[in-house]
Amino acid sequence: MMMTKNTSFDAVEHFSEKHANIYDDKIQKVILGYKQMHELAYYILKDNLENRASILISGIGTGHEAITYAEPQKEWSIYGVDPSEEMVRNAQQKIQHKSLSQQIDVFHGTVNDIQKNNFDAATSILVMQFLEDNGDKEAYLSNIFNKLKVGAKFILIDIEGDKNSEEYRFLLSAWKCHQYSTRNNKEQIDKDFDHVSSDVQSISAERIHELLYKVGFSKTYKFYKSLLFGGYVAEKL
Repeated sequence: MMMTKNTSFDAVEHFSEKHANIYDDKIQKVILGYKQMHELAYYILKDNLENRASILISGIGTGHEAITYAEPQKEWSIYGVDPSEEMVRNAQQKIQHKSLSQQIDVFHGTVNDIQKNNFDAATSILVMQFLEDNGDKEAYLSNIFNKLKVGAKFILIDIEGDKNSEEYRFLLSAWKCHQYSTRNNKEQIDKDFDHVSSDVQSISAERIHELLYKVGFSKTYKFYKSLLFGGYVAEKL
């Protein structure tokens, strides 16, 4: 059965004040391995960056990722962007509470709105999955690529897979089993999976490799997998 796609998905509207305020608590229930996702990304960065490094986060959200990197690495400079004003406001509050404002800069907008270039690394976690594969995903990756210095690492994590494939349906079913078994609000779970069905524009692992290579990345390795969620690290050569 063909799954529908909503080409008019508005991330700014979706991640409104109500959603931003509950995001951190909810996302850890929705994604099994959410904490480990960021921990693994951190250790890949730690293993490949100098003590002083600049990192671009595309889609800083509520700031959880940036704080995960900044707290143990006091000389890393982190620049995060997000198109949602509510997410940016939420992130700024958390960062100020952690006394990390001198280390983490948060901007309302997209990667193109940041004037700085030559980042040592960049991350995109649960962002590209909302873009269509009609040139938008490629343009998004290209914009990040152009902000990086040669040798920089790029971490990409998204829901992946061809929605019409048997593998996707199998893993989606297991994910639903986990959600209905561990959360009580069936109506909200139904809405969450309607959101996945209509708004997430997932692509196969092969297509992810193809797009990364097409914009100039190489040495692409998979480092994370949790049901439909896949994580990759690539390098700008």
